[in-house]
Amino acid sequence: MRNLNAILITVIAIATVFGFCEAWADARTCVAVKEEAWIKGEKVYLKDISIIKGAARLRERLGAICLGHAPGPARHKTLKGSWIESKIRSKRWFPANTAVSIPESVLINRTWQSIQEKRFSDLFNSYIARQLKAREADFRVSRFKVIGNGSLPKGKIGVELVCQADQRLLGYVSLTAIVRVDGKIERRVVLSGWVDRFENVVCTTRSLRRSNIITEDDISTKRRNISKLPRNVLTNMQDLIGKRLKQALKADKVLLANMVEHPPLIKRGDTVTIVAESSNLLVTALGIAQTKGGPGDQIRVKNCMNRKEIIARIVNASTVKVEF
Repeated sequence: MRNLNAILITVIAIATVFGFCEAWADARTCVAVKEEAWIKGEKVYLKDISIIKGAARLRERLGAICLGHAPGPARHKTLKGSWIESKIRSKRWFPANTAVSIPESVLINRTWQSIQEKRFSDLFNSYIARQLKAREADFRVSRFKVIGNGSLPKGKIGVELVCQADQRLLGYVSLTAIVRVDGKIERRVVLSGWVDRFENVVCTTRSLRRSNIITEDDISTKRRNISKLPRNVLTNMQDLIGKRLKQALKADKVLLANMVEHPPLIKRGDTVTIVAESSNLLVTALGIAQTKGGPGDQIRVKNCMNRKEIIARIVNASTVKVEF
């Protein structure tokens, strides 16, 4: 009987000790919410705004309680303490004896970063330099603007530049900067600027009269800002030699494609041979040119046999061809 009483006393003692240990374990689990917190991610978790003490597994589970979406980068919002407490106590597994300390309100701030305008400017210049050929790489950017830049979430930034349209990359140029953070597109920024490009263009070396046949001594190349010149500015001297001026020009004038023409191979009133040819037939006849033209031009020709006018293409100085 004495032994049985001893056993019972021992069991009761052990149960008491274990009960005390369990209560002590619950008592040392506590959640202390801060009055202000900074959040990096897109959602707010309990671990982000509080200090949690207790067993590791329980701390992890408590910390993973989601309290909603975080504010945007560089922005903030306020959560009521009573709402936070109801949120965490609504979990069925939440230990009843957990000590909870929550202020009346909690200020949630979102961490952020930004891209400086100089980085965008460097990217803009590098893009143009890569796109241009070596001989065209002499350029200068002015009036640079950035539209749509702003705060970004924390993370690794990547920027990809895309040309908005088929541009010549001179004069007014606009590019779209696709900004990613950790691989996710966060915003699209418009970069624009005036691009002055400098190239060799053909200029007159002296005053030239209308109908002047251009020789090598009449022209030279000079470095000019082509961003302020028409698109049909000429850059190759060899393409001009032997052509005829359609207007008088002073010295040091830039030559444009519409200022020159091929000297006419055939003049109005010239006698020509009209050739009409198909896969199994060749017909020729004499004709009189009614208009002038150069190689490849189409002119009106009067057939000497039937006196009818036709349209023919100039082949050489004495032959025109009818297409059929």
